Amino acid sequence: MNKAGLLYLVFGSVAAALMGFTVPEIAAAFRQAAGRAGTDASRRRSAHFWEAAARNAWILGALGSALNFTIALGSDSGGISGISGRMVQSLVVMLYGLVLAVVCLIPAMKLAEAGTPAGPAAQGTQAAPARRPAGLVASGRVLGYVLFAATVAATILFLMGGQARGGPLPLNKVLLHGPAILVVFGGAVALALFAGRGVGARALTLGFAMTGVIALLMGLIQALFGFAHTNIKEISSAIAFIITAAAFALLGLVAVAAPLEDREIMDGRRDKAGPFSRLFWVVFPLLTFICLVLTFIMVVTPMTKPGG
Repeated sequence: MNKAGLLYLVFGSVAAALMGFTVPEIAAAFRQAAGRAGTDASRRRSAHFWEAAARNAWILGALGSALNFTIALGSDSGGISGISGRMVQSLVVMLYGLVLAVVCLIPAMKLAEAGTPAGPAAQGTQAAPARRPAGLVASGRVLGYVLFAATVAATILFLMGGQARGGPLPLNKVLLHGPAILVVFGGAVALALFAGRGVGARALTLGFAMTGVIALLMGLIQALFGFAHTNIKEISSAIAFIITAAAFALLGLVAVAAPLEDREIMDGRRDKAGPFSRLFWVVFPLLTFICLVLTFIMVVTPMTKPGG
């Protein structure tokens, strides 16, 4: 049981919903999931909300595991066995995210089926969604970001409480690895600018996901070189690169790209999320999980001869 991870996932999911949806839209989605009648258009928008909730839970689960990993690596309590136990426990947050995602997908599928038009003629008769006042959208988004920042900060402080620092990798070196942040955010912005405004928020989803994959691959290659050279410092730098790249790419997806795509859909500027966006939302957290497992193996694998 990871109580801090569970609370982080619940409050983080609420914050992520507020970043992309207004309170009336969230309330309508809950009412229709409970069986309240509605138009086909409103049911499709509610179905998208539940799909987005599942997506957020899955991404937040991966992000929470990365944050827990970071805290575990920076702790000097209990030696390598204690650190290993906390690293394994951090993966439980990913499990929580998967379970919550499955729960949210059930109303999404039910509402999507109920809101599917009968044919092309029915599609042409659907009313455009009503535009929400800009102030309402902005205020909800600000509240969501404040709650999200508070949730992440409180989770980190709670996990750090009562544990001696000075483990294999200090917190600031793992979570704030400059080259990895530059690759993820710099690459995402460059790809978004290259794609142009017509692509919309999908360009940011592509940017954060692809630069995240590139950064993970770079970190794994560096780690393999470190094992080939039996260089502990090189391996430590690679681990920091992997965790920072994964954390910031997931953060960009859940806090920047996904809310913007949600607003495009809820405002009627797009019908639904693109297939590539859905693919990245599913695959990148899974790649993060695999890389975290590989990172755990790197940490617990002893070096048989001195570096150099």
